[in-house]
Amino acid sequence: MRTSLLVIPSGIAVLVLVWILWPARLDPAFWDEPEAPALTGVLEPRGRLAGAVEIGRGLLDSAEDLVLGTDGSIYTGQHDGSLVRLWQDGEDWQVETIAQLTHLPVLGLQWALDGRLIAAASDGIHAVDVTTGEAETLATQLAGRPLGFADDLDVGPDGTIYFTEASWKWANTADHPSYQYDMAENRPYGALAALDPVSGETRVLMDDLYFANGVAMAADGRSVFVLETYRFRLSRYWLDGPQAGSWEVVDDNLPGIPDGLMGDGTGRLYIAMDTQRVPLLRFLHRNPVLTRMITKLPDWVWLRAGTPQGFVLVMDEDGNYLDSFHDPDGRFGLIANVVPDGDAGLWIGSLSEDVIGYFTLPEAQHGTHPVGE
Repeated sequence: MRTSLLVIPSGIAVLVLVWILWPARLDPAFWDEPEAPALTGVLEPRGRLAGAVEIGRGLLDSAEDLVLGTDGSIYTGQHDGSLVRLWQDGEDWQVETIAQLTHLPVLGLQWALDGRLIAAASDGIHAVDVTTGEAETLATQLAGRPLGFADDLDVGPDGTIYFTEASWKWANTADHPSYQYDMAENRPYGALAALDPVSGETRVLMDDLYFANGVAMAADGRSVFVLETYRFRLSRYWLDGPQAGSWEVVDDNLPGIPDGLMGDGTGRLYIAMDTQRVPLLRFLHRNPVLTRMITKLPDWVWLRAGTPQGFVLVMDEDGNYLDSFHDPDGRFGLIANVVPDGDAGLWIGSLSEDVIGYFTLPEAQHGTHPVGE
């Protein structure tokens, strides 16, 4: 019995020593993450997305981004690299595959000026004729290297495609949680880029971004807004005017973990928040040595997210908060994108759930008055 009592702590000590000496996969950086804004006033979680309608539950694996067709169809990308269309047949929704673009996730979508659908798959930017399914690859490289994590995009008034590369280091795959590794390392591996759809030329507009994600053109087309997910930051890159070529931070302490971004053309921005800010993430950012140790454990041990508390944040282009719409029970999981349809509705895409949401905006949002007035 005495021998057994000695062997057990000795074995634990050996395991701890191996854990300490085992080479780390990640190299986390210190960041004195600020405390998240209080969810009061227009940020108060009133659970209004409880009134959102579910669409296509079970027909999809997710809906990271989506766009609306003129015929009422919904187009969204899938984790297996396909582009699918949903349409309503009576009371039921049907789905069909339009094109197989790649074997990696399709994350960002937007209509081009020529009517084709531009898709950002993790490893490239594609243009798709949705009537024929014919697809053209526009770009697979940036700054002389292969794209590893093309994320979101928008199209400018002249047809230029503005897209983000979330991380050049941690390439994205359907079954590999690379975005979590980027979250843990907390280093600037992302970029904002521009793509000429005619010449295929790509150029970096801004690099050293922290998981560059959502992209949206300003209402006047003179700047483009960009989200950095793990810096909780919204910035804009000026394309025209006296500030052309400059970078401006609009909000560097957003109240949630931001993913997708969409403007409504009138000066309102809609930010899809995967979830509310996570205190544990703040602790990890402030303790990189401990984070390095934790990430030596198997993924299934340390990559444990709590129940999502996703919401949609509405703000103006100056960074003023106007309203928010919270998911009270996690039906839409990690809310990845939101699309205002110009007709009093929001379409909600999810990173983690096999469903699309439709939410009718409150009467206060109709007309020309900002939310909350």
